Amino acid sequence: MKRLHAILLALTLLVSQAIFANEAETTEEGPIQVIQSTIVKLNQLTTGTYSPQMMNFLVEQEIVPLFDFDYIADEVLMVANTSFGEDEVKFFSNKLKNNIMGILLNKLAQAKTSSFRFISARPLIGGNIMVRLKVNGYSPFGIYIDLLFHQNKVKKWQIFDVVLNNDSLINYYQKMVLVKVRRYGVYGMLGRI
Repeated sequence: MKRLHAILLALTLLVSQAIFANEAETTEEGPIQVIQSTIVKLNQLTTGTYSPQMMNFLVEQEIVPLFDFDYIADEVLMVANTSFGEDEVKFFSNKLKNNIMGILLNKLAQAKTSSFRFISARPLIGGNIMVRLKVNGYSPFGIYIDLLFHQNKVKKWQIFDVVLNNDSLINYYQKMVLVKVRRYGVYGMLGRI
């Protein structure tokens, strides 16, 4: 009898684990959940006073995964009219990540009190979504920032572009790449971006 109970218990555990694993695979984050968590994570950076180490930790763990830096790097490098190897693209992607996160932290540190407030979201061509946020604390009236989300290669919703005052992050870096390629060459640009 004890053996039968042990077998039934083991069978029940296996079935429940299989059901739980199947549910976990099907509950992927949709765009609404990603947008909501993005706003919460951005506001988390602005609401507390953190040490530089804690701020770096929050950025690396919470903010960096929101962005698709590989896609941004591919889009930016397209203007160089050169085919880059996988290692070069990864190197460039890491440089972009460090630049963008450094600028974000610098801008957040300059504002006395800032917060991100959801204004609107609208679909774009290709299944992408544009989310407009109002950033309070930089001027008396606040500024507006647009976050463009898409599904990456593994169907995860991530930010692939940021638009501030009608100037796209990708366009800005494309212009910078063109200038640096003309001045320093392709590989000189990679080291100076």
